[in-house]
Amino acid sequence: MSRLFPASEIANIGTKLFVAAGAGETESRIASESLITSSLMGHDSHGVLRIPEYLGFLANGFIVPRGELTVDRTSPTTAVVDCGRGFGAVGARHSIEVGVAIAREQKTACITTRRCNHVGRLGAWVQIAADQGLLALATCNSPIYGHDVLPFGGRDGRLGTNPIAYAVPTGGDPIVADFSTSVAPEGKIRFARNEGRPVHDGWILDANGQPTNDPNAFYGPPRGGILPLGGSAGHKGFALSLLVEILGSALAGISSQDKEVFGNGVCFIVIDPSAFCPLAEFRRLMDETVAYMKSSRPAPGFEEVLVPGELEFRTLRKRERDGIPIDDATLTEMRDQAERLRVEFNVG
Repeated sequence: MSRLFPASEIANIGTKLFVAAGAGETESRIASESLITSSLMGHDSHGVLRIPEYLGFLANGFIVPRGELTVDRTSPTTAVVDCGRGFGAVGARHSIEVGVAIAREQKTACITTRRCNHVGRLGAWVQIAADQGLLALATCNSPIYGHDVLPFGGRDGRLGTNPIAYAVPTGGDPIVADFSTSVAPEGKIRFARNEGRPVHDGWILDANGQPTNDPNAFYGPPRGGILPLGGSAGHKGFALSLLVEILGSALAGISSQDKEVFGNGVCFIVIDPSAFCPLAEFRRLMDETVAYMKSSRPAPGFEEVLVPGELEFRTLRKRERDGIPIDDATLTEMRDQAERLRVEFNVG
């Protein structure tokens, strides 16, 4: 069961909890607000429920408070950002900002990361570029301990959920696409488990390679696996996931099987549209493209065609007004963490 809470209230308590766990004020605010924004936009799997998880990472040293960020400018258009094992949101924000700055100079940029923790909702970072009139693409892999996704035809996990995101400026809200190359991200399975409900058909297999709707059968033990995107055409999702893996590991000079690697391997590609046509004209053409997509007559069961990001921005405005949902399990975890850290918790 979930209840609604004001986003600002949860953002403040998240920041206080991170600070009490030893993190700096600014990095705590960035991390907390990134999670709350994910919930605001309807991506609860990458939202508030991650606050207790991040507190656990701080407690066991997985997240290093005040981790140092360094940038190695490897060519006029490329850079590697060492995120210092700090909050992934802090590293991702800095990395896309580096990409934006380089793209302003050189019209294109490619950034890879090292020692970057969980970055949360990948679409948040490419949107930063789109809000400044740039086009951005991002990929994000996971280390070996997060390899819960099955290669097509396999029953042993070999990949992370490996999302791809892109954002494109328009005359209004940007187009923002953000999707895992598995049929579902692990966080959605966790959210279903917390709410005591089954997952959809075709999402997961149990440890014996049999289809199941029970999220507990995925978590085990023994652990099951998540299917790649595409159903009977899952070889396509597998191919996309493998591309994400390559960009996040091999391109960054990191082995995908290295058990010492942690966090996410992120690759950002940023393009300045003005290298090809004036930005105002690009925005006009994008508005024309969006209108053309939406002019398609709705199929049975649909009220309208939605472009990527449109539903999220509608959800954002609704939840800014009504509040964000937090399930009872997450609320209890946050309350327990607050008690451990001696932080006043008057939520709920």
